[in-house]
Amino acid sequence: MGKIFLIAIVGFGAAMYFPDTRASVLEKGEPVLRPMLIWNAEREMEEIISGLQQMENVERRLPEKGEWISWIENRYAGDASRDPWGNVYAYEVMDDSFAVASNGPDREMKTEDDIRDVRVRNWRAKPQPGQRRR
Repeated sequence: MGKIFLIAIVGFGAAMYFPDTRASVLEKGEPVLRPMLIWNAEREMEEIISGLQQMENVERRLPEKGEWISWIENRYAGDASRDPWGNVYAYEVMDDSFAVASNGPDREMKTEDDIRDVRVRNWRAKPQPGQRRR
């Protein structure tokens, strides 16, 4: 019994590793896998947010909207720049905060299953009026 379980886990891991089979496995197993995929998206978003906070502290800025895709793909190789459902993580900057979001399992923006993490910007990193950016 233990060997069958181990083989099933290895087979599942291999199917998830290869992009060609991942979509099929996710589609069929999505109801069972949903909590794990949401948890995974939340952990990946925390890593991305950490990188954004580090950039803001060091460079005193966050990526511009037009820089987002190249920024995230350069720092998070492979599928790490995409949520578990295959979409690039969304990004928004406000005056006092920024957000990283996933469209969630339905892959559509602004629906109930979206996963969004909003963080307050580091006020020390933002240029004060009359102060030049580095």
